[in-house]
Amino acid sequence: MKVNFILKGKNNPTNIVCRFKPSQSFDFMCATGIWIKRTDWSQAKQSVKPKANSTNKDLINAKLRLLETTIADKWLNDNLKNVQISKDWLRNIVGSNLGTANVKDKRKIFFSDWVESYVDDTETHIYKGKSLSDRTVQKHKTTLAKLHAFENYSKTKYRFENIDLKFYRAFLEYCRSEEKLLNNTIGKYIADIKKWCKLIDLEGLPINQQYKHSEFMTVSNKTKDTYLSEEEINKVFNHDFSKSTRLDNARDLFIIGLRTGLRISDFLRLKQINLKDGYIEIETMKTGEPVVIPLHHQIKSILEKRGGQLPYSISDQKFNLYVKEVCETAGINELIEGSKKVKLEEEGKTKVRYRKVIGNYPKHDLISSHTCRRSFASNLYGKLPNMVIMAITSHKTESQFLKYIKITNTEHAETLKKHWANEQEKQHINE
Repeated sequence: MKVNFILKGKNNPTNIVCRFKPSQSFDFMCATGIWIKRTDWSQAKQSVKPKANSTNKDLINAKLRLLETTIADKWLNDNLKNVQISKDWLRNIVGSNLGTANVKDKRKIFFSDWVESYVDDTETHIYKGKSLSDRTVQKHKTTLAKLHAFENYSKTKYRFENIDLKFYRAFLEYCRSEEKLLNNTIGKYIADIKKWCKLIDLEGLPINQQYKHSEFMTVSNKTKDTYLSEEEINKVFNHDFSKSTRLDNARDLFIIGLRTGLRISDFLRLKQINLKDGYIEIETMKTGEPVVIPLHHQIKSILEKRGGQLPYSISDQKFNLYVKEVCETAGINELIEGSKKVKLEEEGKTKVRYRKVIGNYPKHDLISSHTCRRSFASNLYGKLPNMVIMAITSHKTESQFLKYIKITNTEHAETLKKHWANEQEKQHINE
């Protein structure tokens, strides 16, 4: 059994969090409601520093020591009585001991407190019949951090009734002007906020109904996402990378992604056991759906080159870094419109920020793991029934699938031109 106090997140000042570990299997955390400057806290001594510029530092330290003792004593007594030890158990002790018994109730008043509680209890949540994925959990934490940053900037803690169009517009303006974010990123934050408003509504809590308003909407840019044509894929496949094991391996992984349409979370974890009689069989991580994909001749060639073995796996970050170098070396250098992260030069600010900026860049700079699925779907679109492609990409709806199709108007026109030429040729033959 262990009780300690920590500072979470990056807010300053921040809430001291009580962490209670009754055993190796359980770990509970609860905000104490005591706010402190980060520079005033000693993590090693679990207390406010003696030199801290705080008039009530001795009182805070005394309260924390008493709380630590109270939790230990209460745990010994309740454990003998088979009382369920849970996060609510800890909240009740913290609230009654520190005179902040309304800490738990704050989640029924303040939007960010409700969200913080929701994120902390992630492991218990079920959404659309499934537990939340690690990726979704991280996305929620990112949105919560942005929400906290906005509240600090606006010097306002928003109640449920304040989540209205005025809040929406102010948050939008903050993200655009202060954070320098593109609409696609902001739209993801708004989508999370709307989802949380709906869940709060379902709890019967007094959330402002303007979250349902047509103007309280997600925002987006019409981006020109990058994909590789068949000709470009073949160019990458045929390039000689024998002088660089690193790039040769990255190229082979890239080809596997391009020729399977799998997400990076799936094609980087492929094992020999997934290769069966000329097919790849795998249960996708995101959807849990089993997919069966025939081995493309380029993948067969890679396996043959490697003595039947798959390329060795690398991290997502390294993959996204290396494939840019792979494509640059292979000559995928056409100047195209897109967005990429660039370093923001901000006068008077020491913290370096990177933000996506729309512009014209060499195509290799815009290549990432997402290029694989877009290329797979786009190159097969119109050649196979959509439902066949969707069975492999695990898209549930055709509207979701069509978002991946990145065929340009010129390419559509070329397809129509070829179709008419074929029709004309057939007509001449029949004559």
